[in-house]
Amino acid sequence: MSTLSPSTEGLSSAAPLRVPARGFPGLRGGLSWLGARARFLAMVALCLLGSLLAMGTSLNRYVEASATGELSILQSMSILLATVGAVVAVMALRRRHTAPYAVTLVTAALPLIVPLDATAALFALAALVRVRAERAVWACAGLVGLATAAALFRDASGATTDSSMLKSMTSTHAPGQVVEMDLSLWVPVIVSLALLGTSVGAGLFMRNRRALVATQGRARAAEQSHDLLHSRLGRQAERDLIAREVHDVIGHRLSLLSLHAGGLEVAADGDTRLAHSAALIRQSAQQTMEDLQSLLRVLREPETTPYNRTAMPSLADLPTVIDETVDGGMPVVSTVYLSQAEDADPALARAVYRIVQELLTNARRHAPGAPVRLLVRGGPAEGIRIETANRLTTQPLRPPGNGLTGICERVALWNGTVRHGLDEQHAFRVAVHLPWAAAAASRADRQEVQV
Repeated sequence: MSTLSPSTEGLSSAAPLRVPARGFPGLRGGLSWLGARARFLAMVALCLLGSLLAMGTSLNRYVEASATGELSILQSMSILLATVGAVVAVMALRRRHTAPYAVTLVTAALPLIVPLDATAALFALAALVRVRAERAVWACAGLVGLATAAALFRDASGATTDSSMLKSMTSTHAPGQVVEMDLSLWVPVIVSLALLGTSVGAGLFMRNRRALVATQGRARAAEQSHDLLHSRLGRQAERDLIAREVHDVIGHRLSLLSLHAGGLEVAADGDTRLAHSAALIRQSAQQTMEDLQSLLRVLREPETTPYNRTAMPSLADLPTVIDETVDGGMPVVSTVYLSQAEDADPALARAVYRIVQELLTNARRHAPGAPVRLLVRGGPAEGIRIETANRLTTQPLRPPGNGLTGICERVALWNGTVRHGLDEQHAFRVAVHLPWAAAAASRADRQEVQV
């Protein structure tokens, strides 16, 4: 019974890098929603208040103009239509951002037809200026200005301060005292222009603020793109430096190794065993040189050479790495059974190949001469399972390397699992499971796995 220690599971290869959000986005969203609701309710309350005052002053004007103090049928219908118009204007304001032209035209037409003020039209114009910049906007602004002036001139036609809001606001008499007074025609004009300018100014302010936010967003995106490009250039510079060092140092050593192995093969003088070993060393050195050249091309040109034959072995190459291990003098008992191996993602095939290669290398390094049991099996339904087991020898253990660490990192890129440890029979076991990835996986996922 094995007692294996689980390692940390990694993140999915396709998972994008996420920057933690600052603060509490849910709380900010809730506060923003409450603020928008509060602003809308305040706007509705102001529009209803203005409509009530306009209808009240109109009612007083009708009473003052009537000899009997009663309203005519036409006047009563006018007040009733004004009430309906006030409700329509408030309801239309809910669509001021999605249908700004229609809302502006409706709210501006109402004060021209019924005795209402133009408060709703001014709010609608501000929303229109915020989201539109065509010439038609200024035509709508002219219509709203006309509606505002009509409402104010109608209000100024009241004879007393009780039938005119402008006269009650400009009167110097005590509050509640009803007096007759005349009002200059310039007062409604000036107030209309002031209200219209305030509405247009508020719309322009909101538009500029919106443009500023969009510009800041683009600036942040450009800064992130710059940082990403700078990081990529830095990594490419590091790859170039590593490629030069590896080519100059390891390439030179491998060339000498191949040269000496060839000389040893020639000087074997009929010793078949020695000649065979020398030939294996020479062939391994040459193959390593080819692999090294391919890996150097990957380091120098990662975008154009990520899938060449040597850097991206397939699952069909597993017998090759097993045969090389056996030729090196290590007994290996292997079982390889893969279903639909040709449909596997090339990056997954590379991961399986490198994991098997590293496991056999670790066994040869830490337990030389001991037999190794290797199992590789799987398919689209269950994923790929890799297991090795080898009994530790009596020789002193070598210092630990980075083999298992590299395996764990490679497995983590595929969101797989890896376990390793000694069982009760003092045999070292490693168990790896990788999820299946088909060859139709996106190129972005493959590039993420290769990092």
